[in-house]
Amino acid sequence: MLSKKTFCEALRKIQAQRERDAQFSEALNLVGDGHFVFEGGPQLLSALLNVLEEAVNDKYDYISWWIYDAAPDYEVWTEDEKTKWCLKEPEALYDFIRDECQG
Repeated sequence: MLSKKTFCEALRKIQAQRERDAQFSEALNLVGDGHFVFEGGPQLLSALLNVLEEAVNDKYDYISWWIYDAAPDYEVWTEDEKTKWCLKEPEALYDFIRDECQG
């Protein structure tokens, strides 16, 4: 299994790149007519996500959810809503996938 340190570093770098892409898109909108969208290397990001998902056996696509949809609360619940996990930090996501999603 991929180390927690490497997993967390990769997710933090992905977040940072997405933030830079958003800032670049905003700058393009200032000089254009509002129809610019920039996403640097979507195929590369997709490939990296595939590698991370396989490396930690993310059967339920939590990594993609975390990157694209989890903000702002980053919470997941059991079906009966009795147990909640806050996955705001990459370390929490790693532990959740390792401990709760491997059965």
